[in-house]
Amino acid sequence: MTATKPNSNLYNRPIEGEFSFLCNGNGTEENMESCLSLAQLKGGGYAVQDTKAEGAGRELRASSSELLSFAQHIVDTVTPPTTA
Repeated sequence: MTATKPNSNLYNRPIEGEFSFLCNGNGTEENMESCLSLAQLKGGGYAVQDTKAEGAGRELRASSSELLSFAQHIVDTVTPPTTA
């Protein structure tokens, strides 16, 4: 019997479960203009989709470490807007 090797190509992995919508910015989810959606991939990793009409059907896939590295970069480099 041969051990099954995990699929290393994230784009060949099926999506596990539902997409979760992460929204911010305009304070409303009605038009989904400031949202993205995220779903886990079977075998690890994530699929990220744009919720805007122009991005419909487009998807980016990343490993957990890639997604965490990206998020940490944003936290470290983006200055939140100041409130008056």
